Amino acid sequence: MNSQLVTQVAVYVVVAVLMIYRNTRPQKMSLTRMWVAPILFTAMTALAIWGAQQTNPAPAWTVGAAVIVGLALGAPLGILRGKHTGVRATETPGVMYLDASWVVLALWLGAFAVRALVRALVPQGITATLVGDGLIVFAISTVVISYVEIYRKYRALEHAAGQI
Repeated sequence: MNSQLVTQVAVYVVVAVLMIYRNTRPQKMSLTRMWVAPILFTAMTALAIWGAQQTNPAPAWTVGAAVIVGLALGAPLGILRGKHTGVRATETPGVMYLDASWVVLALWLGAFAVRALVRALVPQGITATLVGDGLIVFAISTVVISYVEIYRKYRALEHAAGQI
């Protein structure tokens, strides 16, 4: 088994464990901590795209197009997910409760699974790389945009409570 495959599987396992842990229980979190996971997952997404470019290079414009399509398809779902996530204020300003959400978990893990499936079924090359990259960007854009919506909901709760 080659070391690149082992590394890729290890990253997927770590991400899956973190996502399962995070998204199966309500979380009390600060505004600062809320942005840690999306930043880490965005960095991991960029690293996955960069890694794919090392093994199956594609023209920059096609990678850009895959990223834009992923963002365009993920944004509406992120908005919807953010609007439907329960957010409750706490007694401490800047801290909230987020209800558990299996939707994010399913999206993220599903995107990685579909990406792996596409890469297994479609002959290795630019097409498999671009479809995989678009799927990963779709997943992360859904997560990041949902957190923007959650942030807006929390700010509205703070404002209503007179904490701002």
